[in-house]
Amino acid sequence: MLGSAAIDLAWLAHGRTDAAIIFGNKPWDTAAGVVLVREAGDRVVDSDCTHHTTQSASTIAASAELLDQVLGLIS
Repeated sequence: MLGSAAIDLAWLAHGRTDAAIIFGNKPWDTAAGVVLVREAGDRVVDSDCTHHTTQSASTIAASAELLDQVLGLIS
């Protein structure tokens, strides 16, 4: 984590980082960043690869090309 969930996701959306892995998140920490990431064309899922929602226990975000590799690293 680079400081906060919001900055991790914003930097991913901007292309400054390749992925964001956030465990134990709260929706108020991630909601805006999730929108940024999705609008940038990247993917955001829960750790079990289900669609990320405000009820998700974790936030895993990366480009479509990298997401499977990132999920493989955390499983």
